Amino acid sequence: MSPSQATGIEGEITVQVNLSAGDAAYAAATVPALVQAHPQAVARLAVVDLCRPQRTRIFDPAKRLPEPGFSTRAAAIWEMAMEWQRAGLFDTVVKLEPGSPLISELARRYTRPWMTETHDYGGCAGTAYWAALALPATRFVAHYDADMLLYQAPGFDWAEEAVRHWSSFPGTTIAATPRPSPPGFAASPGQDGAVRQEGRPTERIPLGWLNDWFSTRCFLVDRERLAPNLPLIHSRDAWRWRLRRLVDRGYPPSPEVVLCRSLGRQGWRRLALADERAWLLHPHSKPPGYLALLPKIQAAVAAGLAPDGQKGFAEIQLAAWQAFFR
Repeated sequence: MSPSQATGIEGEITVQVNLSAGDAAYAAATVPALVQAHPQAVARLAVVDLCRPQRTRIFDPAKRLPEPGFSTRAAAIWEMAMEWQRAGLFDTVVKLEPGSPLISELARRYTRPWMTETHDYGGCAGTAYWAALALPATRFVAHYDADMLLYQAPGFDWAEEAVRHWSSFPGTTIAATPRPSPPGFAASPGQDGAVRQEGRPTERIPLGWLNDWFSTRCFLVDRERLAPNLPLIHSRDAWRWRLRRLVDRGYPPSPEVVLCRSLGRQGWRRLALADERAWLLHPHSKPPGYLALLPKIQAAVAAGLAPDGQKGFAEIQLAAWQAFFR
């Protein structure tokens, strides 16, 4: 399957999930719920990244992802994806593996032809996100990382809600997300907040919040608005990344950094919906204590419940959840 140039029918959405070897321990619990949250999506796509991150100054795959463990987990997640496809959860499953011509094609379209490393400086996914943007045929893509937890009220679809308001932001909004943390946090007296530490300048609007940070954990992206901005590494910035590559500092960049520097500088923004009918949680790490508690956390999130110590935090506050269940 090659990247499509088409943008599909106005308003149609592909729901898309990225999978990798590291997701094998929990994906069976999280992924079906994410895909099933969008019953009106016209396509369901999984990108399975089987590439082992390359070595950088701060990331050594031999130590962080030793064999044969990495290959065992990669095989497990691939088989899981195949089973999901056989069961009808996904229409299409794309394998991203070393030597795939798709890697160089995505680098040419989204960054620079010579930026063919599949992971960023810290060993996190890179190319898989460009595949998530390139492979769907619809105008809109609702993307999730496999470790995300989503609350969504029955009968509500946050991606469709964002698309419903899309024409109100013709030259500013290129991506959207649900509320990034459980509601109930006041940024200031009487002022609803998205998260406690946003990290970037944020503009409050009636629908939610606008800022220039494009998190890759979960997003709805407008491929039609994105297309004229490609490649995302502009000629004036390419030499800086070549230099960083030479000295092995901060290279390869993460997709989030690339998107922020490219789209954010041009005035594009991400809309985080304030609607309390959908919100996200993300585990910064997955220690055994988190994996053991995940079924309970997921059930609580599905019911719209979260401890007070979690409200306003996008990252899972494990101690708050442990106390919540005690």
